Amino acid sequence: LMNPSATYELLVDGVGPWDFTGGFVPCELLLVGEDAYPVLLSTKKQVLIAVSQYGKGRMVVVSHEGILKDPKFSQFLRNAVGWLKPCPEALVGVHPRLDSLSQVLLGAGTQVQVGAELSPSLGVFCMDAYDSSQAKGIVDFVKAGGGLLVGGQAWHHANLSLDAEFLLRGVSELDLVTGGTPSTLLLHGALSFPLCLDRSLRCFLAAARYGRGRLVVATHESQLCSPKLAKFLLNAVSWLDAGRKGPVGVDPKLQKLCSLLPQATQVSQLAGDLSVYCCSSYSDRDAEKIHAFVAEGGGLLVGGQAWYWASQNSGKAAVAEYPGNRILNRFGLSILGQSGQAAKHRPVGPGEHYHFRRALLLFSTRVQDCGELTEPLKGWLPRLTQDCAAFLRIPARDCPAYASLHRILTKVLRRSGIPQVSSRCPVKSNSKEAVLLCMATELSLTMTDSAALVHKAAAEVCALPVTVEIDGTNPGEECVSLPLMWYHRVQWLWHKSFSEKAWTLQCRSLLP
Repeated sequence: LMNPSATYELLVDGVGPWDFTGGFVPCELLLVGEDAYPVLLSTKKQVLIAVSQYGKGRMVVVSHEGILKDPKFSQFLRNAVGWLKPCPEALVGVHPRLDSLSQVLLGAGTQVQVGAELSPSLGVFCMDAYDSSQAKGIVDFVKAGGGLLVGGQAWHHANLSLDAEFLLRGVSELDLVTGGTPSTLLLHGALSFPLCLDRSLRCFLAAARYGRGRLVVATHESQLCSPKLAKFLLNAVSWLDAGRKGPVGVDPKLQKLCSLLPQATQVSQLAGDLSVYCCSSYSDRDAEKIHAFVAEGGGLLVGGQAWYWASQNSGKAAVAEYPGNRILNRFGLSILGQSGQAAKHRPVGPGEHYHFRRALLLFSTRVQDCGELTEPLKGWLPRLTQDCAAFLRIPARDCPAYASLHRILTKVLRRSGIPQVSSRCPVKSNSKEAVLLCMATELSLTMTDSAALVHKAAAEVCALPVTVEIDGTNPGEECVSLPLMWYHRVQWLWHKSFSEKAWTLQCRSLLP
């Protein structure tokens, strides 16, 4: 595995100020998956240079081919090629369209094959991003241990995705009353999108792109075998096939699905000749094979619930440890341990819809600008709070994609401050302050030094021990929710007085 800090230091060794003035306009790179992380950000936090690994190989991606041709970046380019080499004596091949890069590398004493085409004899291949005819060969080259240096921009070709429209074409209703209780989904990948949301913005069907492939996720396996969803399932398989008209493999446990799909369907395990593979989410046995299958262009249709697993594995986070999520998390979707209601829903329509990343970005912007919360963000807060708590249960160590979101949350909390709660300053539910408290609580559980979330030193936060008197009188029938958080390791001692209908909470610091 790559060491992000060591890799960064190697790539920028000897590199002076980055100068992007000139005759090219870079685009923004979108990082997808758990193995990609940025090397250079613009002042607007747009990723301009990034690195990743795939199989045994490595990649360096720059946001315009002009960077590969400009002598101003020669030191970085030499560093990049050195890092990409599988061994010091490896041959570097440079595509004919990047002749100026050949001159830069030759001038640095690097052994270069000028005007090269992709070949197994190369250790590193340098190219622009505008020729997809060799896509499979390039994937195989990197997977086997080769290094790839590639540059290009896509702003000329950018357009809005029509994927959801294709998947829901001719579908006026999604009847999820299919004989099982569904779970709900957390969408945290930049290329994931919802297909079915209830009024509480809980997601029951979703899809995503990953690498060259695609996937559709259902929240109970019975949804994949229901005639009520036949039109949607046909759309899904067609979208996943991406025009290849290849064979569709169905896991034996989902054999009933075959009767709803075209004749090209076959009951089989995952195999390399399949265009689409359909399975449940209850096993991670083939996790690596499925990751490679989708990344290299395959389509995955998967369904399952996680609430039963969560009920049998108390104390474990389904979002991180449920077998299916060991497959799905990398794709930017997770099946949560909470159950939802099997009901009939309208499919998502055109326009803006709730997505965890989108909501988090809007929230952080409003907090930093000290702006008022308006719609749609205001209506998204309850779901954002719950999704944030779930997402922070996914371990972020050694995963730049997750760690970057942790850093964003930490910065938001440090800039805004953690809300002070008292009888004079109560916190309303579904408010900005309530979301910040939830974020701080969950984020503190992932940190060894949770005092880093506040500007004050730990000793100044609160004098210990502390006794908190809480009025637990509840004249109504509803439960009383007591959202409490602490910024140290504490021992909680609860004493309940039934006659007085009150609780006393004593907190004793366990810090030395």
